[in-house]
Amino acid sequence: MTKITIQGTAPKFDEQVLKQRQAARHNQYRLTSESYAVARGEIAFEFLTKVIELSAQGYKLSDKYPIISAPMSYSSYLRKPDAIIAADLQALDAQVKQDYIADLELEREEYKAKLTAQLLQAADLKEQKKEQERKAKLLKEIEKEVSDTFGKLVVPA
Repeated sequence: MTKITIQGTAPKFDEQVLKQRQAARHNQYRLTSESYAVARGEIAFEFLTKVIELSAQGYKLSDKYPIISAPMSYSSYLRKPDAIIAADLQALDAQVKQDYIADLELEREEYKAKLTAQLLQAADLKEQKKEQERKAKLLKEIEKEVSDTFGKLVVPA
């Protein structure tokens, strides 16, 4: 049986860790297509109309993603306006904070379970030790009683 031991304590909420996670998520947002909208159309006129509408709302054509002009399939990525990006980042900050808190709670529950198992194991070991000591004491008393009953073997010379 392996002895269960836990070391340290469950991590606590750390604003610095939260800021690092949020910064990493912001970076991921900016480097992926999340910060872009897609204009699609089956015909060129429909596609161009959507591009013009989005452009009027502050979206900018992307130089990172290609404009696709296959028959019956036109599409292009447009960078979201700064106001929409800021709102998205705020929503992401809230989501990252919720995820961080959920991670902390999960880790805390794991520590609780490990500590419970450790304390149960320690109590079981104490009980086993007491039981062994009780049996050893009982065996000693029985051996004494048997010895008193039979005494030493007397062999005539």
